[in-house]
Amino acid sequence: MDIKRWDYQLEITENKNICLNFYKFSVVSKEIANAATAGQFCMIGLEKVFLRRPLSIYSVDKKNGTVSFLYKVVGKGTDILANLSAGSKINILGPLGQGYNLQVKDNVESVLVAGGTGIASIHFLASSLSKPGSLYYGVRKKEELMCLNEFEKLGWKINISTEDGSFGYKGFVTDLLAKQIKQDSIVFVCGPTPMMKKVAEIVKDKKVSGYASLEQKMACGVGNCQGCAVKINNAYKMACKDGPVFPLSDITFE
Repeated sequence: MDIKRWDYQLEITENKNICLNFYKFSVVSKEIANAATAGQFCMIGLEKVFLRRPLSIYSVDKKNGTVSFLYKVVGKGTDILANLSAGSKINILGPLGQGYNLQVKDNVESVLVAGGTGIASIHFLASSLSKPGSLYYGVRKKEELMCLNEFEKLGWKINISTEDGSFGYKGFVTDLLAKQIKQDSIVFVCGPTPMMKKVAEIVKDKKVSGYASLEQKMACGVGNCQGCAVKINNAYKMACKDGPVFPLSDITFE
């Protein structure tokens, strides 16, 4: 891989708070927009921050070249990012990684499962699949819900769970999934590791296929530092280079 080819200095066109401590920012890069596929990510470089931060691609507009990212403010890097205004310069390396399998048979329903910022990867996937299916989206409380109108516009059937019962089903999204999933389904999931582990168990029990986009800490994004190793089929793979998307049945969740 020619790293220089994918390393860009870009201008932020929009950076806004969308709910609580969740933000979305956009840049214009026709190179990234044309090359990106659902499930891929970019490494974001910031001034005064030594290591880049991995962010899943939330959406692309190939016509205008707009690429958008969703993120949660959790530390120094994302706090700096949240305070950047339109016109600020940012370094982006990408698109990186292996994306989702978009080949879904006509008689099979796509089932998307998202938790937290996993909704970013899942949103790009929802806009990339040939037909809508069902979205299962879990958060702690209703104030953390975001992007629902965009899924509605795409025609997805939305199933919401909140842990405190403030909206939709009260409990974990995996409990809701286990009650409703059908055998003629293919599952795609991105979110916290405990949630994805439970989804893997459900998929195995229901005898359906599925894929997960793993959320791992990354330093380089291209497989050099080997800091994002995950156990796949009893061998270690790099989430950044070999993934982040893997078949659920292949993943060993620690």
